[in-house]
Amino acid sequence: MKKATIALAALFCVSASARAESSRRSTRIDSPTPQQKFLVGVDGDFGLPLGNYSDVNGVGGGLMLTGEYPMMPELSLTGRVGFQYHSDKDLGLGVSGHVHSIPFLLGAKYYFMPERQGFFGAAELGLFDLIAGASSGGVSASDSQVKLGVGVGVGYQMKQWNARVNLHSQSVGSFGDSMMVTAGVGYQFAGF
Repeated sequence: MKKATIALAALFCVSASARAESSRRSTRIDSPTPQQKFLVGVDGDFGLPLGNYSDVNGVGGGLMLTGEYPMMPELSLTGRVGFQYHSDKDLGLGVSGHVHSIPFLLGAKYYFMPERQGFFGAAELGLFDLIAGASSGGVSASDSQVKLGVGVGVGYQMKQWNARVNLHSQSVGSFGDSMMVTAGVGYQFAGF
């Protein structure tokens, strides 16, 4: 049984490797062609609240659907929408709380290297639907508020993959009290 499991695992790894190599050659998204004026992808990220925000919100993770419209060889307009889940934070006196968010972001991405590869910078502006929740002894309460937020980020694009680090304020009105650092990996899976 042990040998059969090892053989199946090895076969899976070899077939996944072959599939990854063939897909890398066939789905490369470099410079968008006239038929690929809009790129679609997905970003997964890990979020860490900063400062006062970390007093009421735990670490989290999220998934974002992304769109990128190339305007010039170096510059793209971007859009991202998704959900960020955050773990409960102990607020004291037996109360725990969290602040999940649903970001709707529009922005721009600037590539510093040719062919839309290598290092890039990004800036975003948008709405954050902040869903706060608290619970104590089986009793819970929640509240939702939509706030205007801003963010900047840097990253590295390699073929259709990218890695990115962002700094966002999820509420411009309380800029320093709603700071979040996110880091993650993205994949562009289609071009139209």
